Amino acid sequence: MGIQTKLVLLFAMMPFLGRGAFAQTTAETAASTDTIEDTETVLDPSPFSSCRASGMGGALSTVADDLDALYYNPAGIGGLGFDPRSEKLPAVRGIIFPYASGSINENARDTQRKFKATGAQSDASAGAAVMDANTGKRQYARASFIPMGFLISRTAAVPVIDHQIAAASVAGSPGQVKMRYRTISGIMVGSSIADHGNKFSLGVSRLIGTLEQTAGTFAYVDMVDVDKRKEILKANRKTYQSNSTNVGMTIRIPKSVKPTLSVVARNVGNSQNNSKDPSQKPLVYKEDLTAGFSISPDIGRIGRFNVILETGFLTQKHMAGKKKMRGGMELLLGGKTGKSLLGLRLGGNNAGGSAGVHLNIGLIGFEAEVHAIDVGIDNERVIERRASGTFYINVASF
Repeated sequence: MGIQTKLVLLFAMMPFLGRGAFAQTTAETAASTDTIEDTETVLDPSPFSSCRASGMGGALSTVADDLDALYYNPAGIGGLGFDPRSEKLPAVRGIIFPYASGSINENARDTQRKFKATGAQSDASAGAAVMDANTGKRQYARASFIPMGFLISRTAAVPVIDHQIAAASVAGSPGQVKMRYRTISGIMVGSSIADHGNKFSLGVSRLIGTLEQTAGTFAYVDMVDVDKRKEILKANRKTYQSNSTNVGMTIRIPKSVKPTLSVVARNVGNSQNNSKDPSQKPLVYKEDLTAGFSISPDIGRIGRFNVILETGFLTQKHMAGKKKMRGGMELLLGGKTGKSLLGLRLGGNNAGGSAGVHLNIGLIGFEAEVHAIDVGIDNERVIERRASGTFYINVASF
């Protein structure tokens, strides 16, 4: 499937997907040195969507123990080490085949109703009129796909394909839509080490691949015309070599409530995604330094309860403290990891509350969540509601 086809699928998904579709945690902190970032086209910096993180307000650094650990805390790759039996587990901890996730914001669902009411689904001019009537309302959609992921001992390798699009009509310019579309394709690899008692662990992960981005203001009727869209994409697409590294550590105290401290640096040193065109400047993603604390008391033999507090973006001194705080809680039943039989989640941050659920039925797993996100740049406050859902098949989970 070509990039043009992928774009139109996402672009069409914004007005046609429903509110009930089940996004990600904090707003994009990316700032390109050759483009101007604005709230209406902010995307998420993560390479794939995580319902678990979103459902807990983005607070996951102390308990990330599966594929999520590659981004949220590489120290958790291969398990948390809470249970003595973890040292006796087989070398193959998990094989995901596949993992698929979709996300949408509430404005896209509201636009859908208007498209149906006006017949804009088959009339580009009517569609442009609907978009104009929703000037200033951000449309957002995301699709993440992992064809196969491996978790062997304390090492993980995960091919990722992620597409995001954000768009909004331009005030005072009828029929014009400001849009940013990004696709990431590559592989995330990571590994961790831990002491014999699993009191201390340290991990690192890296994304190796390609990032393609199209950004600008375009006529809506051109974007839904196949030939014109191809021309627009060709003229405005920029391609970068992905260059992001995440480092994390956890310190666990062997007490009954399992107090855990985490420190994670995502996009270490401000990730410089270098353009394949020497004349273009790199796309820079700002570092997110996060510290977290949690307790995880067991519920007998049937489950575990996680309570987490985090503060992020610690290196961004200009950001208000209230935008840096987040917290969440998670009830796990029928297991004590992120792949337990049942998981119920609540969380919150500066934008508002979040909630999520997961159900793991043998090989097949489902996750869903809804949350609020502040997409405002720096200290600007712009709140939107998102929802996401994930389906995966885990052919070997321990």
